[in-house]
Amino acid sequence: MFNIQRRQGALILMGFVLVAGQCYFVMRKHNIRQLAVVEMLLTEPQKNVAFIEKEESNAEKEPTSEISKPGSTKELYELMDKYAQAKLSDIDPPFKKILFWNEAYGSKNYGVGIGADALRKSGCPVWQCETSDDRNNVEEYDAIVFHLRSWTQNDLPERRSLHQRYVFWSIESAAWRFVDTKPMTNYFNWTMTYRWDSDLVSPYGYIRPTGNVPLHPNDEQMESYLTSRSLVNYAEGKTKIAAWFVSNCASQSKRMEMVRELQKYIDVDVYGDCGTMKCPRKREEDCRQMAAKTYKFYLSLENSLCLDYVTEKFFGMMHHPILPVVVGFHDHHEKIAPRHSFLNAAYFESIEQLANYMIFLDKNDTMYNQYFWWKPYFEVRNSQEDFNKGMCHLCAALHDPTLPPKTYKDMTTWWDKNSTCQTIEIR
Repeated sequence: MFNIQRRQGALILMGFVLVAGQCYFVMRKHNIRQLAVVEMLLTEPQKNVAFIEKEESNAEKEPTSEISKPGSTKELYELMDKYAQAKLSDIDPPFKKILFWNEAYGSKNYGVGIGADALRKSGCPVWQCETSDDRNNVEEYDAIVFHLRSWTQNDLPERRSLHQRYVFWSIESAAWRFVDTKPMTNYFNWTMTYRWDSDLVSPYGYIRPTGNVPLHPNDEQMESYLTSRSLVNYAEGKTKIAAWFVSNCASQSKRMEMVRELQKYIDVDVYGDCGTMKCPRKREEDCRQMAAKTYKFYLSLENSLCLDYVTEKFFGMMHHPILPVVVGFHDHHEKIAPRHSFLNAAYFESIEQLANYMIFLDKNDTMYNQYFWWKPYFEVRNSQEDFNKGMCHLCAALHDPTLPPKTYKDMTTWWDKNSTCQTIEIR
């Protein structure tokens, strides 16, 4: 059972939905209003969620970056659009030099490559930066990027110029303490991570409108979208209820324990090293397509529950006609995805209640299909080029002489504590 504070009336409302589902076609008009209430329970942030924190998070937070200013946008995807529209005032600007200091997953190209043409080939609007892994003349570089996971005090530049920007780069969850961040006091100037409060934001993905439909419609708009007749039956041909692909059986989030509890109430096929089903990882996209054709739900469960940590486990499936089930205590899925486009297990009183609602949707194609209302109006952006926008913005920031000096006096607070990594209690 989730150790989550009960939202007033939640059990009554959910019980009403289950009864209403049985007489749906008789009470069609009345269910429209009820659906709006249920949707609120599933997608609106809970203010008093109880959880087990891995670290105390009441330390003073670092100030929001003056580079990206994510708080200045109505929707987070607008920041990535802003990155894609960066321009230089100079017709022929001098190249800035970026050094990739340590290895990142077996190479030093950091996803964009090495050379004077690397950022242009990566689709950067401001690409006049040369990337390199050559440590000679280190003081001549404008920025030095350090991969957190392979950072060590025993291998750092011996000389540092005043004009240089040292960049903290990580795509790993903050729950995995690969490196002690305490020695990083007053060391880094900028951060580049998946977190939206980074100086240079590099999320695993985001979702943006392709037209005039807002990412987060108001209640009146949602009623209109949800009651519009769908031209596609997303439930058609699906013979099974839920699937999960997983290779790492150890996690900070206790996702294995959650799935075992869920399997007491519904069938969940587990693929990979932690289950009995097989689908080759080298054919990852084929596996996703198979799941979307066969299953109603996919468990998009992260290995840890930290601020803004939403990976390809979610975005990869949002491309497909399958309903993701997530666990999110930080409301980050709600911020980056359309309303009523996924199920957040954290908003249910128990795993049994989650299972009952999945069973209800499995038996009701009309209400299941309403979770795909957004498909014609949005696009999921999680390509390598999308991910590289953070590196693109690094180049643009290096060309901006108006940016004020900045130094992170306490990376342990910003990265470890402000990530507020949490876990759930399964009973």
